[in-house]
Formats: sequence, C-alpha cells, structure tokens
Amino acid sequence: MTILIPTCERVTELLTAYEEGALGPFEWLGLKLHLFLCPPCQTFLGSFERTPGLLREALDDVSAPLAEQALAGALAALREGRVPRGPQHHPEPEAWQAVAAEGDAFLSLLLRVHLGHCEACRQTQGSHLEPIVLAPGTPPDSLASILPSEPPLRWLRWGLGGAHLAQVGRTPASGTLLYLAKLPAGRQAPSHEHQGHECSVILSGRLQDGPAHLSPGDWMSHEAGQWHSPVADPGEACWSLVHLDKPVRFLGWRRIFNFGTTGSIR
Repeated sequence: MTILIPTCERVTELLTAYEEGALGPFEWLGLKLHLFLCPPCQTFLGSFERTPGLLREALDDVSAPLAEQALAGALAALREGRVPRGPQHHPEPEAWQAVAAEGDAFLSLLLRVHLGHCEACRQTQGSHLEPIVLAPGTPPDSLASILPSEPPLRWLRWGLGGAHLAQVGRTPASGTLLYLAKLPAGRQAPSHEHQGHECSVILSGRLQDGPAHLSPGDWMSHEAGQWHSPVADPGEACWSLVHLDKPVRFLGWRRIFNFGTTGSIR
C-alpha cells in the first residue's frame, strides 16, 4: 500500500478506533480507500461489526437466570453476614518481592496505601512496610504529606472525557513515573495500550476496569501489550495513584494525548 493507504495489518489495528469515530481525517480516508480496494478486509470488517450482535443473541437466553442467581447469592451473603471487608483485589507476589529486593520508593508508596485498607495483607505482607491510612478528604489535599511532589500540581488533561493526570514523581535512573490520576464520575478513560508494566491503587471512588469493579485500596496491574479503558462509577470521581515504567499509547487522533517518559504531552 501507499503512504496514505494503510496495510492490511494496520487496518486491523485501526478498526476499533474507526468504529468509535476516533480516527483523524487522513487515517479515516486511508482506511476507506483500503477497504474499497481490499475484499478480504471488507469481509473482516463485516465480521467485526456483526460480532457484538451475535454475542448478545448468544447471551440473551442465559443472562437473566445468571443475574437472578448472582443477586440471590449476594442477598444471602448479606443476611448471613458474609459481606467482604477490605479490598478484593490485591498486589501480585512480584510487587512485594520487588520492594523487598530493590527498594522501589514509588511501588512501596502504593503498597503502603493498599496496606492502609487491607488487614489481610497487613497480617501476611506488612511486617516491613508501614501502612498509610489516608485522612478523610478528597485527594490531592489528603495526600500532600505522602506525595514526592507537594501541591500545587501540574495537571494534564488525558483524553476528552475529563480525566486528568499529574506527575508527582520520577526516578531518573530507570525513568519510572508516579502519577496522581482523577477520572470524573461516570466518565471513561480513553482506550490505551500499555508499553510497559503498570500498577495502581484506588484512593477514593470506584472504578470498573473490564470485569473488575474496584474500590478504595484495590490494586490494578497491567502488563505490556494490554489495552483497557476504565470507567468511574456514577456519583463520585475516582482518584488513584499510578506507577508506570513506560508510556502508554493511543491510536488515531488520540495520539496527541500520548505521554513520553517525562510525563508531558507530546
């Protein structure tokens, strides 16, 4: 293909952004020209567009009974006092091992925040780390005493949904970054790919990240190559601390929101 018209491999990468209306004008035109000239990609796009409907048809017959069963189980747990306490998503063993071996200050900070919420992890992992119990209040005010960089913070807009990030720390030797992130209530972060490992801990509010519903103290971890687009619950903004060892990547016109290792928009 030409400079304007993408290859078949590139077309498959752009289809999600195309369906979301997120392509810039030149990529949109190039994709349209490719599809006009390439019957195999036309067939692939047709299958791509039909998949959600086919999934809905397949799940319609079983979704109601499963939902009723889940609700009955939750109500039974409430009646019997089996309500989970503390975070339901915990750091992977590698996170605890990394802090013990390398003394990563940013990772240690995230783990200490988690320990402040999680009695189970305090009993099994917290002997060498002092838990951070956050005072009542909304970040960043309640975090001023523990962040490497004290407010006022330089906030950067991340996408068009109102998400904001502020870099609060950077390790010069490794380039790892620590961000404070805010996602407004009911809003979705733009879909992005991780080029390195990410771990984060929820400070306040709640977040839906794929199948995981996360609450304060809950831990998130994503490896290189993973895509996600978390959504904040309605009613309250979600705040989190995010530890990145490499930048994230967007497709289409959202490339203007790609972050470099210094945390500035490029």
